[in-house]
Amino acid sequence: MNSMTTIGAAAGSVMALAAGAHAFPVQGVYQDLVGVCDDHGTQEIVEELGTSPFFPLDELISASSTPTSIPACPPSDSPSIPNSVLIITNLSGRSWTDLFYVADPETMISNPDGLATSFAAPGIATQAFRIDTLGVNRTLIAETMTPDGVFEPGETWEVLIQDYGNALGLPSSSLGSLDFAGASSGDSFSSGSIVALVPSPGTLGLAGLAGFGLARRRRA
Repeated sequence: MNSMTTIGAAAGSVMALAAGAHAFPVQGVYQDLVGVCDDHGTQEIVEELGTSPFFPLDELISASSTPTSIPACPPSDSPSIPNSVLIITNLSGRSWTDLFYVADPETMISNPDGLATSFAAPGIATQAFRIDTLGVNRTLIAETMTPDGVFEPGETWEVLIQDYGNALGLPSSSLGSLDFAGASSGDSFSSGSIVALVPSPGTLGLAGLAGFGLARRRRA
């Protein structure tokens, strides 16, 4: 077996292991910004969805994007800046609810509901919003299956990201890094993340939660 064949086989083995692995754990917190779009309360971030090649099968989605003039949160929209429609398809074989979009530090948006922080980078909070059809910030504009806010296996969603811009020139469909917010800063595979949340057991601030949450845990 020549060296190129050996390298190719090794790379294939690594990819196969990644594809067959179970959920990549993340941990962080979401908190509302007062007076900005919608309020959802403090939430714990426990899981992330993303695109290949790095995400395991049970968290895998595909993504593309297209510009639009449709606003998500009209009071904060700048008509001179194009918005982005992020188109995601659920390839994970699992149903998902309570999904949020979290921008990377290099990404600018004008329709955040709040801020999110990864415990892997506790000093960096970035803009985030809930993907839904409720309130002022109506970011979910299309579901190909039941219109119920459940991201079903095989379903495609269209998500509005208002006044989208990225300092690295990446599209909103760059969802390929493991981890979110400051923990994926500068990653050429990432402009943002799709994360799953659960209600936080308390109302501790970002700093307090980060203090005891620096050690990452795997979901039960």
